[in-house]
Formats: sequence, C-alpha cells, structure tokens
Amino acid sequence: MKRAIILSVFLLTVSLACRAAQRIVAPATPTAEPTFTASPSPAPTSTATATSMPLPPPTPEPISCNNDGCLQACLDRIEQVLSTQEFSPLSEVYAESKARFNLVSYQVDGDKLGAMDVLWAPEAYKVYQEDSAAQARIWDYLVAILPTDQRKWISDFLIFTDGPKNILAYVRRSNDPRKWTLGADILDSSKPIYLTETLMHEFGHLLTLNTDQLVISDTYIYNGQQGLKSCPTFALPDGCATPDSYINLFYQRFWPKIYKEWFTNVDQASYGEFNWDLVTAFYRRYSDQFISEYAASQPGEDIAESFAYFILNPKPSGKSIADQKVKFFYDFPELVALRQYAIQGMCSYSK
Repeated sequence: MKRAIILSVFLLTVSLACRAAQRIVAPATPTAEPTFTASPSPAPTSTATATSMPLPPPTPEPISCNNDGCLQACLDRIEQVLSTQEFSPLSEVYAESKARFNLVSYQVDGDKLGAMDVLWAPEAYKVYQEDSAAQARIWDYLVAILPTDQRKWISDFLIFTDGPKNILAYVRRSNDPRKWTLGADILDSSKPIYLTETLMHEFGHLLTLNTDQLVISDTYIYNGQQGLKSCPTFALPDGCATPDSYINLFYQRFWPKIYKEWFTNVDQASYGEFNWDLVTAFYRRYSDQFISEYAASQPGEDIAESFAYFILNPKPSGKSIADQKVKFFYDFPELVALRQYAIQGMCSYSK
C-alpha cells in the first residue's frame, strides 16, 4: 500500500491493495510495489499464450442457500464454476523483475463495462491485453455477488499485472473523491477463492470509506492523532468519519485501547514504508483481537478483513475480540442482507 503522508501507512487515497496469496486466516506478506524501468533495447519476444479459458467439466447446478449450512458447498461450487487454467508464465526478464504494468482500463456503466482504453505495455503483455474474456470474467463475477447500488462508487475498472503471486486487487480513490478505481491482476485472478476473498476485502474498503461514511474537506488536516476537536470521531487520512459510519463505530468499539501503541510502534516507526516485522510484533501482542495478521496493519485493513470473513464464513461462536469484530456486522440488517445476496450470488453464478 502506497501513501503520500509520511505519518501513516494508513493512507487509503492512493491504493488499498491485497496480495494474491492472501487468505483470510493467513495473508501473504506485503511488499512495496516494484518499479520497472523499460530498457531502450527491443523488448524480448514473449512466448506467453492466453490459456485462461474455462476447464472442460460441466457447470455444477445452482444451489439455493438460505443459511450457513450450505456456505461451504457454494464455495466449493464457485471453485469449479469460476476456475480457469493459469496463464503461461511471462518471459523470464519480466517475471523476475515483477514489473507492474497497467494493461486495460474500462469505464464502468452500471452493470456493464463501457469504453475501453488499451494502455501502453511491452509487447510481452499484449496477450493479456487482448484477453477480453478473462477481463470480463472478473467484472461479471463482481456484478453477480454485489448489487448495483453497492457498486455505485466504482467509476473505473483497471486490468493490470505485477506478475504472479503479488498484488491481486486494489481500490483507490479517483480524482472525484466520490468515485473509486478497482484494479485487478489478470494473472492472479485465476484462483476463484482468492479472487472472491480479495474482492470482498476490497469492497469492505468501499463500504467503509465512501463519501456516505466520511466527511471529505479541503480544509481537513490529518496528523494521525485521535480525539481532536476538529474530528471528534475516527480521523482517517481521507477525512473524518461520520458518527454513525461503520468504521467509526468499529474503531470506537475495538481500537481506543490499542490505537496509541499501534500509532507509535507500527505507523510512526515504519517511516512511511510498510514494515511487516512491526505489524507481526503488534499482532503477536494482540493476536486474539485480529482475524488475520494483515488486519493488525491498520484499522482500515482490520475492518476490511473482518468484513470479508463475515461474508465468507459462518458466524463465529467464540468470545474473542476477533470474533466480536466479525459479529459486529450482524448488528446491521442491511449488511446481513448484503451477505445473503453475495452468498446466493456465488451459489447460483454461471458464466
């Protein structure tokens, strides 16, 4: 995750990225986004071929799911329905550098993808730029599991890749603070469960950071401190949370006792760079409070991780703070209804 304010790894205006190997229980270790400088010499010839077409087995029948007893069956089903063969690897020079290139950008028009802009990338990436079926597959699946009114903040859909097993998806605020760009890595999106978990995590950011939840002002100044007169609710880099916002209620319930320690030992101590060692140390001190290690990286990631777990797992029966964070979402009937919509979308999705 990048940031523009030196005080906080919690800057969400640039991007909120999830790694491809992340699972809700054991996320992969984040790393800084790699940079790549194109060589003036001719680009190497790629032997990559698109092999992302669906596998032969017939599509499983839709499942009508009204309770958590069929949740696992729906996840097993989407593993079959959405599964694709992996792409052939990138040529060695690009694979080893983990170069990141934006490939194709779409304007979002309701449920459909609108105008397409093919972006510059080396010849080796052309095969991924031309695979419109693989690109549409990601968007169509998102449409199936989230209702239109919950996607109203997404104005652009960006296909990129930074090589396999790195960042799978991210969201970032557009120039218009009311709108967001959703980015997805075409190489890493071939794993249905990873894709599902990551899309839900990224949607958790949209749900909790949109302009219905935050007051965004040009005069707002963020310095990482909480409890200020200028923002008596939860202060974020993007803006001041409204009193009844999900993220303010989540913060006020679960973070006041540990925020100062996190701010000092993780945020400030990282000097503007994501430091996994600091996050790990903080997580180990409070492991019963977080659904995953990545959730301990900042409050915004905590609520997004907990939300994704809420959607994709049965309601926890334990009493740990991590369990309470998941149960938090059950206090909102609209989110319970959204959960049922997403689950049924997985249960009945077909290409």
